[in-house]
Amino acid sequence: MLTKTKDSRSRPLVSVIIPTMDRPEMLERCIKSVILSTYKNIEILVSDDSDSDDSKLVVDKLKYLFQKILYIHNTEKNISIAINRAIKQSKGELIFILDDDNEIDKDCIGEMVRSITQDKNIGIVGPLALYHSHRDIIMHAGVIRSKFMRRAIYIHENEKWNGQIKEGEEVEDFANAFMFKREAAKKAGLWDLLVPYMGEDGDFEARVRKAGYKAIINPRAKTYHDIPYNPKEAYFLRVSERRMYHSMHSKVLYVFRYDNTLQKLTFTISIPLYIVFYIRAIIKDKNKENKKSRLIKALFKGTCEGFADAFRKRNEIERL
Repeated sequence: MLTKTKDSRSRPLVSVIIPTMDRPEMLERCIKSVILSTYKNIEILVSDDSDSDDSKLVVDKLKYLFQKILYIHNTEKNISIAINRAIKQSKGELIFILDDDNEIDKDCIGEMVRSITQDKNIGIVGPLALYHSHRDIIMHAGVIRSKFMRRAIYIHENEKWNGQIKEGEEVEDFANAFMFKREAAKKAGLWDLLVPYMGEDGDFEARVRKAGYKAIINPRAKTYHDIPYNPKEAYFLRVSERRMYHSMHSKVLYVFRYDNTLQKLTFTISIPLYIVFYIRAIIKDKNKENKKSRLIKALFKGTCEGFADAFRKRNEIERL
């Protein structure tokens, strides 16, 4: 239990949780950017799904710069398990989830702390995500979902950043990096182990909003996400069996958990469009290790099992 001193109210402890797997160079860059933050009341928890010791070696090397780093090794390949374990071992009243392929601006954490502590109804705040290779181009400014298909729309995607986003604008959720209050997680529950990939953040954030909190953006808080920039493609999609399965499994669960009856109906009608979209991505995939028949099978399996889990109202939500 945190003691509510004047300093803890104005500068609460922030637990920065970095899930990682087999990307030691990106992890090192990410941790260094956190250490260089102007907001100093932080701890860092690295939750690692790697089979090798490379990530641990990175953490051990950086401890001479910053002592409050905890390394957690996971044997399961499940992002939700990795995040939940780190949250349970964290001490901060604010928690910042940060994917390892990010480099944050030095004022990012402090700006998010300022935003999230100004209103008791704010449960989540996210930074402006810019491309690492094109730092004046927006990757996204939060996520909303389309009215009928319930497709995730990345706000202001691929626009040039020129101040068009105002602090406090509400969104549905954030991918890749966001901060939330520990109290919100106690009310909403932690990550759902049934959603281990492709939508795990959005599922958690939907429950936080359902618990009565707002999710807002602070564009003064910036993170630089290291994914390919391709202005001709409005949606960046990597293809694998795991991604194909969970792309539809998570999507079906989200709609049938959190949307109204009309949205469930229009989403269900639009499923053939989703299938065509993903099959097109499978056909275009040039990775010879990916067998297209297995990818298509994973896509249909994820869709069917998503409906089965939704109708049975299954979940594996862990609690603090």
